[in-house]
Amino acid sequence: MKYKMFITYFNISALPGSGSHSLWALSTYIIGETPFPEFTVVVMLDDVQVTYYDSNNKQFCLQGTYISQTKTHDDEAQDGAYVFGVIYQSMKDRSFELKHHFNLTEGVQVQQKLTGCEMLDNGEPALVMFKDAFNAIYTDRTLYYNMTHFTYDAGRILLGWDGMRQAYERTLYENVYLPVCIKSLKTILKREKNVVMRKVPPRLRLIKKEVSGGFQVSCLAFGFYPRHINMTLLRDGQPVAEQELTGGEVLPSGDGNYQLRKSLEVSTEELKKRHNYTCTASHLSLDNKLDVSWESGAERVHLSTLSVLLVMLLVVILLGIFICVKRRWRNTASQSKLVNVDATVSEEIILSSDSEI
Repeated sequence: MKYKMFITYFNISALPGSGSHSLWALSTYIIGETPFPEFTVVVMLDDVQVTYYDSNNKQFCLQGTYISQTKTHDDEAQDGAYVFGVIYQSMKDRSFELKHHFNLTEGVQVQQKLTGCEMLDNGEPALVMFKDAFNAIYTDRTLYYNMTHFTYDAGRILLGWDGMRQAYERTLYENVYLPVCIKSLKTILKREKNVVMRKVPPRLRLIKKEVSGGFQVSCLAFGFYPRHINMTLLRDGQPVAEQELTGGEVLPSGDGNYQLRKSLEVSTEELKKRHNYTCTASHLSLDNKLDVSWESGAERVHLSTLSVLLVMLLVVILLGIFICVKRRWRNTASQSKLVNVDATVSEEIILSSDSEI
């Protein structure tokens, strides 16, 4: 359970900002019996998994749309396997130290390391970050560096790191870690650009559903990529306060795209007022905003009018059918009478001819 909870933490923490790209690696070392490998590394380019490594097969696996057995990829795989192997050993040693430090003798213990960087769309480096944690509770050190400032937190375990050590770490991040990470980000981004740089516009719906005591009005945007989207529910042209809404979390759709839903409960009394609800969304794939609206109260009038029109149309149709049937019956009766007259006349002619003979 702790393992799953901390994976969620990683996903939230590593989201790239709009107008940027990021590269993040989550390394996990587990002490104890679990169905998972003892050590795993997952590398994400923005929100796309591009690399995987674990201690069972000790193979650096490229998981992108363009994978070939060229020397470049062989070298990348060898370098990656070596680097991840070093991280594996260091986390293994560190986990035993932490286990002893907290006097943990039983159960499953999880140590995780999050490292990565972010780059602006113009290719300029934005930041590099490093986080350590143990059992999702005890925080080890955290380092954050961008082009303007450096943040360092030794956490609860690595206490006593002085200013000289912090200056050393800042120099290391500025001159080694950030340039190397940005270089790797650019290389992988070039290979995966057709996936992470695509733009799929959202489809927007305003859904109305009857619930106990009134209606639920929901804004739904779905099928969009990238995941950054601004969606607002307006009431009479004014944004509805976020605390009145439920939902609001961008979720994967299962097809590589994303979806977002925001819902508002509208009481029966409020429903009688003629409020205009508008769902509006803006996205990187759109030149203009998308809007879809609904007016409460007026919809019932529209439905009543529609019902009257449908009844009138049904009456007209039935009347038309009656007239058509009546006309056909009259025509059939006339034809039958004419046939009888013709038969009588023919019989009289025959009888007359017989008399003359």
